[in-house]
Amino acid sequence: MVRLIDGPFFRILNREAATPLLDWFMPRVTNLHHQAWFLILVAAVLTVGFLLGGTRTRVWIVCLIAAVSCSDAFASHVVKRMIPRDRPCYRSSATAPMHVRTDRLVAGTHCPGSRSFPSNHATNMMAVAAVCIRFGKTRKKWLWLLLPLVIGYSRVYLGFHYPTDVVGGWLLGGCIGWLSAEVGLRWLTRRDARKLALPSHT
Repeated sequence: MVRLIDGPFFRILNREAATPLLDWFMPRVTNLHHQAWFLILVAAVLTVGFLLGGTRTRVWIVCLIAAVSCSDAFASHVVKRMIPRDRPCYRSSATAPMHVRTDRLVAGTHCPGSRSFPSNHATNMMAVAAVCIRFGKTRKKWLWLLLPLVIGYSRVYLGFHYPTDVVGGWLLGGCIGWLSAEVGLRWLTRRDARKLALPSHT
């Protein structure tokens, strides 16, 4: 069943959707976390938010960091070790086990060495989106879903993952992010309840 799903979707997203623009864009967007300027920017935003924001913002940031840390570690050190699946771009020999055979790799990219399921990129980005959606208060909060969608697509487009690797990562990251946010929000609720229960001195 998995092969029947991955085959046609991988072919469409990896080969048939290929354009020079996406060949330029996808490697850059998928590797932003390797860019020093991007890491500095993220660290600066989180630091400013934590120092200048209210209690809700601080809890939001703590939940965000906890969710990504947990999702990345669980996907890499638990799930990947349980499911020994090779990446579509991997070829150890002419007869290497591959569910979808493809030679298409964007120029300048290299096949990662870790296992394929789940996509850590998809897992982590959905964890971020889940926390931000849970803490968000406006309809615009759903725009956070663009983050895992774009990054997840980039992993398939580049030939680094099968579609089910990305979907599995979304499900895993979404659960971890939602749970992390739920813990934080419940703590805020209990904190507010305790403050209301305190006797007034006026």
